[in-house]
Amino acid sequence: MKALTIGERVRVTAGIPSFWRHVGRIVQIVDLFVGESMKEVCLLELPLYRVRLDDGRSFRFRGRDLEPMN
Repeated sequence: MKALTIGERVRVTAGIPSFWRHVGRIVQIVDLFVGESMKEVCLLELPLYRVRLDDGRSFRFRGRDLEPMN
């Protein structure tokens, strides 16, 4: 998985049916605040990206749930 950047167009590959294969643009990289006990688990899931989809919706996705559009 490569690092994604703000403004990059992506396709959602998350298993959420209402978002599956929708295309959008990353508008924010979300910072999470976690305690020490969850730090290792969260590092596997981070970073989170806020994506504005072409249909106007906005949602947060893990980087592994996004596919860069070339």
